[in-house]
Amino acid sequence: MHPEIEGLVELYDRGRITRRQLLQGLLAVGVGGRLGVRGSNGAANLNQAEPLFQTRTLNHVTLNVSNVARSKAFYQGLTGLPVRDEDKTFCEFRLEGSFLGLYTPAVGRRPGFDHFCFGVEQYDALKALAKLKVAVPDAQPTLESGDQVYVRDPDGVRVQFADVRYKR
Repeated sequence: MHPEIEGLVELYDRGRITRRQLLQGLLAVGVGGRLGVRGSNGAANLNQAEPLFQTRTLNHVTLNVSNVARSKAFYQGLTGLPVRDEDKTFCEFRLEGSFLGLYTPAVGRRPGFDHFCFGVEQYDALKALAKLKVAVPDAQPTLESGDQVYVRDPDGVRVQFADVRYKR
């Protein structure tokens, strides 16, 4: 075994470093492969040469609106976008290869930007969640609706990952 890895494991076994510090150390010496290490500010540094995912599309942008019908009229008047799907609580406009979603906000949420979604090639939600939990645990990776993975960027913006065919 690599001497640096042995040293890290020994420190962990003796209780001198935490599990998080052990993982950070292992990533620092290259055990993590393409995953990055944390910088001095605690932010993830992902190896840009090999990203975690091959995103191909900006699948959609979601806005919370106080009045779906009013916002639908506003955006249709501005853009002429065709409606992809709708009911009283939402309206989704079709764009080429993506959509704009207008939704009544969940209780406790305010109108405004909610999130955007990357379309990922060869997407597997459980594998994506596992990768993100290791690579960027501070981004609070979560699995929602069984096939959608969300993280928070460094500014708290919600970012969704889904299959490139999501809602197509």
